[in-house]
Amino acid sequence: ENIKKETGKYPELALLTHVDGEYGNVVDAKEVGKICNDYSVPFLLNTAYSSGRMEIDGKKIGADFIACSGHKSWAAGGGNIGILAIKDGWQEKVFKPGTNWKSKPIEILGCSSRGSSLLALMASFPHVRERVKKWDEEVKKSRYLVKELEQLDIKQLGEKPKNHDLIKLDTPVFDEIAKTHKKKGYFLYYELKDMGILGMKPGRTRKFKISTYGLSWDQVKYVSECFLKIGGG
Repeated sequence: ENIKKETGKYPELALLTHVDGEYGNVVDAKEVGKICNDYSVPFLLNTAYSSGRMEIDGKKIGADFIACSGHKSWAAGGGNIGILAIKDGWQEKVFKPGTNWKSKPIEILGCSSRGSSLLALMASFPHVRERVKKWDEEVKKSRYLVKELEQLDIKQLGEKPKNHDLIKLDTPVFDEIAKTHKKKGYFLYYELKDMGILGMKPGRTRKFKISTYGLSWDQVKYVSECFLKIGGG
């Protein structure tokens, strides 16, 4: 209503990010979809950090378009690859072919996906279809890790309890250690590396993101034990 008051019309499109990539907060997409449908505003849901990890039902959500990221959540490796799912009725407008190249939709700028990235995406479907069924277990792992780490001077940022595997942490305990450690802010990276845990960005000791997705319970517990050991817990 505010947009119509300012511009004289409703938006051409509503875009919502389902899960933000900084804190792993999950938005109520179904509620937004209902509002968009009530006002006949097309609804695009960005599921870069959700589809491929959890089940996404576009019909239940009320989305007209769902954008998926191949390399973030779809087990399809690196590269610029993804999926755009559209509601029936939008095909001709979204995938309208060019006048010179009938086989290429004009809205796909530059080169379309091809080669190994496309094959990896196609090959990932059976695996992804099965793993999204285990989402509740993935959430339990992230909540467990948060509970364990908060025994130290560590605070999980964002919505609590966690509803996603992506965890943003504020870690004063490691920042204090870095002040007197000979490796300074790089000590945490090397401590974890020596314990067989990779992926931490060198130099980060105060705030960083971690994910428990795809780890076994034994691995999650090991990660917890390592952080507690380094932090003196």
